[in-house]
Amino acid sequence: MTPAVRGRQPHMKDQPIRVERERTYPMPPAEAWRLLADTDHLNRTIGLPAVEFSAPRDPGADPRADPLIRRARARAFGVVPVRWQEFPFDWIRERRYAVRRDFERGPIATMEIGIELTPSEPGVTVRSYAEATPSSPLGRLARSVITSSVDDTLDFCDRYLARQRAGLADPVPVPRARPTVHRAELDRRLARLAAAPVPAGLVARLKERICEGSDDQLTGIRPFALADVWGADRREVLRLFLHATRAGLFELRWELMCPTCRVPKEEAGTLAKLPVRFHCDTCGIAYDVDFDQRVELRFSVHPSIRKATGQVYCIGGPLRTPHILAQQYLRPHEDRQVDIAPAGPVQLRTVRSAHRLLLTPGQASTAGGSGRDVTITYSAGRWVGPHSLMRENGLAVPAGSHLILRNQTNGPILAAIEDLAWAAEAATAAQVTTLQEFRDLFSSEVLAPGQQLAVSHVAFLFSDLKGSTRLYEGLGDAPAYSRVSRHFDFIRQAVSRGGGGIVKTMGDGVMCAFYRLDDALGTAIRIQQEVTAWCRAQDIEPPLVLKVGVHHGPAIAMTANGNLDYFGRTVNLAARVADQSQGGDVVVLRDVLRQADSSIAHASSLTAEPFTTRLRGLDEDQHLIRLTGAATRPARG
Repeated sequence: MTPAVRGRQPHMKDQPIRVERERTYPMPPAEAWRLLADTDHLNRTIGLPAVEFSAPRDPGADPRADPLIRRARARAFGVVPVRWQEFPFDWIRERRYAVRRDFERGPIATMEIGIELTPSEPGVTVRSYAEATPSSPLGRLARSVITSSVDDTLDFCDRYLARQRAGLADPVPVPRARPTVHRAELDRRLARLAAAPVPAGLVARLKERICEGSDDQLTGIRPFALADVWGADRREVLRLFLHATRAGLFELRWELMCPTCRVPKEEAGTLAKLPVRFHCDTCGIAYDVDFDQRVELRFSVHPSIRKATGQVYCIGGPLRTPHILAQQYLRPHEDRQVDIAPAGPVQLRTVRSAHRLLLTPGQASTAGGSGRDVTITYSAGRWVGPHSLMRENGLAVPAGSHLILRNQTNGPILAAIEDLAWAAEAATAAQVTTLQEFRDLFSSEVLAPGQQLAVSHVAFLFSDLKGSTRLYEGLGDAPAYSRVSRHFDFIRQAVSRGGGGIVKTMGDGVMCAFYRLDDALGTAIRIQQEVTAWCRAQDIEPPLVLKVGVHHGPAIAMTANGNLDYFGRTVNLAARVADQSQGGDVVVLRDVLRQADSSIAHASSLTAEPFTTRLRGLDEDQHLIRLTGAATRPARG
């Protein structure tokens, strides 16, 4: 339970009212956490009122203000105005969370609500609680309201399991009131979607969500996260939403994500409207926009189908920042024990501070007992641990230790222990804009003229038709052009299946982009393996011979000739690697091949031939690998 925070003093004769209930459910703690830690959806579904939150306070304007506390207001029962100060949530992932509210007026002075999860047979025991301190004798009358809120949280779990047993694709409960949906228009646009190359089963699930889902489930949809809920392929669900947007069922939005707290801060309706920089009020930091993690594609239902309001029911719940393992609000000179056991490195940071401390798992403590206390102190803007455990790259935490966070400052801080990796469920601009289907459906989605955005990782596949001059001389312009044009279709289909997209054609060559190196390399190999059979099916004799090269690295995304294009050293090097292809092979730098999936790099059907050469524009010899196979080698003679 969160330690008391100094607020308005209650009447001395009034004692806290605490209500708690618990039930055991046949599901793992992680599942219960995902269900209950989405507090915005939970509050919406159990019937709590929508809340208006103030912006974070500016400590520069008022040094006494705590920038971590938000003012909030709502209308209880839809009519009674209520105002309070909301403190940041405290939580430890999959164990517990709590939030404290200090009310400005009324019969309640303070209230804390939360849940606690305990593993038990046959799964998890969920304890829901609320504790309120009355400010007057009238506060005693609030017990029934508090009890109802606690019971509703457990009933939410019961409804979830009932929907799960009923076989619903998305068993998370939704508000009982049915939304208003324009059915006739929905059916017309669903018919357009059904004609697109998307699975019929996913179309049916999408219709169910539009008709039955809550407003928050239809705004800011992350397609990869929804795919995980449905147990569907992520790329197929993304394709579903791309085609659904073209059919007029959804609108796409580009969300600007703070790289520190990792929540949306601004949005743009098109890539052309992306700003160069944006600011996070919570973290107090401005960031440059890039394509990798700071621009994410999300979808919201089209208002002509259903008007989904943007009302907020909770702003600080744990699933708003799911990468944070533990978050703790520490008062001045307060210690707090936080028992977590991360499997790998995590980082400790303080909100509104640039300092980070890497925490790595260390050896078990040699001291007796179950573990030792490891105190990490925050002072002068930095976290510091015991000198004996400090390493060059951070702090080694002995296995079984009790971690204690100490705030040695005169002001409150918000400490967060978080995963280093970004969530894989984000459909980033870097990933989406490499897809052929996105480029086909949204060709107008380009950056503003002159705008350049960094992409830290993108893979390029260059292909070129070998002997095209002789082809034109031998067949004549029209027949030769027909073969070249059809070969572009072959490349396009192969690249699309592999998860990439064609950026542009250059004479008889093609430049393609992929989000993942493995996809680019796998597609390059399949192109060489399949081109001969494709040529025979197209009555192209002798078969066309392709030169192919793959490279990856950072690049600059910008608009050129009306298309989203890429520039920089990686692009130039990819083209020069492809120049080393002799035809029927795939050429890649040795160091790049080492970064690829071993199943691709060391496939038994491939022969890897190393060679060294000087690439145009580079001063040193480069070590390359030529990948060939029985099906990739061009016919001789």
